[in-house]
Amino acid sequence: MAVCFCFDFDGTLVKSMDAAFNAFQRVGPELGCKPLTRDELLAMRGMHVREVIREMGIPFYRVPRLAKRMRKAMRAELMETPPVDGIAEVLEQLAARGHRIGVLSSNARDSVEEYAERYGLGGFSFVIGGAALLKKESALRQLLRHERLDPRQVLYVGDEVRDVEAARAAGVGAVAVDWGYNSGDRLALASPDYLIDHPKELLALTRFNEHQSEKPARL
Repeated sequence: MAVCFCFDFDGTLVKSMDAAFNAFQRVGPELGCKPLTRDELLAMRGMHVREVIREMGIPFYRVPRLAKRMRKAMRAELMETPPVDGIAEVLEQLAARGHRIGVLSSNARDSVEEYAERYGLGGFSFVIGGAALLKKESALRQLLRHERLDPRQVLYVGDEVRDVEAARAAGVGAVAVDWGYNSGDRLALASPDYLIDHPKELLALTRFNEHQSEKPARL
């Protein structure tokens, strides 16, 4: 049975941590954020994004502005960062098998589309950008309504705990990838439906089963 694979972008399709770190070094101090070392960044892989915000002393009202500035600052470097190894081939195979694939990201839609064209990430039937940093569940629900998707046949693929939480809130399957921002151990604590460590494992997923407790968390 065909599945709709909905992908996060940063950290999931492209390893963007370096681009994000470099952008933060330029933008963060301008908005009153304390300096961040690379070791501190790596230590934060075990934190939820809300914990990171508190740790860095960023007032929540500044988060949307920081996120917008970060996306703009990292765009050029992001465009020079290749996709995750093997992801292009997996996307092609998923589409060839009749599965539907798309992107839902906090990045701007035109940035995602430009990146996909540059690196040959084809086959997307939808690209939704501009999802609020902490409100992806709302964007997922809108996607379900707009595309008339059965949530039981949708898998949201992301690299952060907030992606797992958004999938849960929207009633779709949660696939966590451990090559992105949050570590595999931290992602496991969020109890995704699947936890994978290589893109090719996506090919083994057929659909979101309602009986979540009967599925292994890691393939």
